[in-house]
Amino acid sequence: MRFRHGVMMVLLGAFLLGGGDLFSPGTRSLNEAAADSRTHRDFSREVSLEDLLERVSAHLEWDPYRGRGSIVRGGRALSFGVGVNYAVENYSRLHAVTPPFRRDGALVFSGGFLDLALRVFPPPDTLRSVGAIFIDPGHGGRDPGAIGRHQFGTELRELREKDLVLDVSLQLRDLLKQRFPEKKIVLSRDDDTYITLEDRTDQANEIPLAPHESVLFVSIHANASLNSRAKGFEVWVLPPEFRRRDLVNPERVGVEDPEVLSILNTMREEEITLESELLARNILSGLDAAVGEESPNRGIREESWYVVRNARMPSVLVEIGFVTNREDFKRLEDPAYLRRITRGIYTGVLNFIENFEEVGRD
Repeated sequence: MRFRHGVMMVLLGAFLLGGGDLFSPGTRSLNEAAADSRTHRDFSREVSLEDLLERVSAHLEWDPYRGRGSIVRGGRALSFGVGVNYAVENYSRLHAVTPPFRRDGALVFSGGFLDLALRVFPPPDTLRSVGAIFIDPGHGGRDPGAIGRHQFGTELRELREKDLVLDVSLQLRDLLKQRFPEKKIVLSRDDDTYITLEDRTDQANEIPLAPHESVLFVSIHANASLNSRAKGFEVWVLPPEFRRRDLVNPERVGVEDPEVLSILNTMREEEITLESELLARNILSGLDAAVGEESPNRGIREESWYVVRNARMPSVLVEIGFVTNREDFKRLEDPAYLRRITRGIYTGVLNFIENFEEVGRD
């Protein structure tokens, strides 16, 4: 995660330390932000820099030439300037504040600024966390997904993707609910229902969260190929060069300037890309440990699948095996094997969450 933090610092460097117009009082969107953020304008209390840093257990990164700096703890930051009536939370959200000033050479902050800092740097039990896990069983209803048919003696047996992935998803939901009773565990469907791709991502994107919470998106599928020898499991992520344009909500961050929005969107894209890659690696490792001796590990693959590119959160697509391969077919029709597959995905999600939430406490 340190790489992500570095990328953010570089992208906003021109604004935070280079005299750009992010703090300019003449910027229309910032004036609107000021109208919405008067709770941070508190002239009745003052706090020294030393007291402020102690209260939030953070340190200061300071540019003495420009009189601007960032209060930093772990992967979070609150950037400000002397005499500037705006602060930037986590390199993305603007807040109107009483301008910090110098008194006898020492920095002084308003009580409202302290209140803001306490929200940006919450106590450890409210630091960043995964608030919800969205499980998306592919296909459903009139859309069966991939269909595998194989002859075994005199018997023709059939597997439908929609049934396999629903089975795994329901088991995964139960495991996650048992392990994380405090988190929202949401299924795009819990029965044989047809749901559009757009509805699936809309459900995930609209899950209500606290400011410090994130959602994980895990789409589960079964594979098919014209090459009947293709077999094994794999995890898909977006190609790193793929770029989305709507990850940042202008109303939420209080910004209208297209250039600033572009920078903030790039930051969020970088963050989601890195976290999706980590989620994919954890799930792949979990699957490898659970069934790697039975089924080939095909690794992490890249494609701009609809649900992955439209989920505004860390997102992966898991392929549990090929219904068109005779060996995979026999494994996938075995309930015990599906339980092992489910356990592998669960272990990967669990390991990602533990690391994700631990990093926020550094």
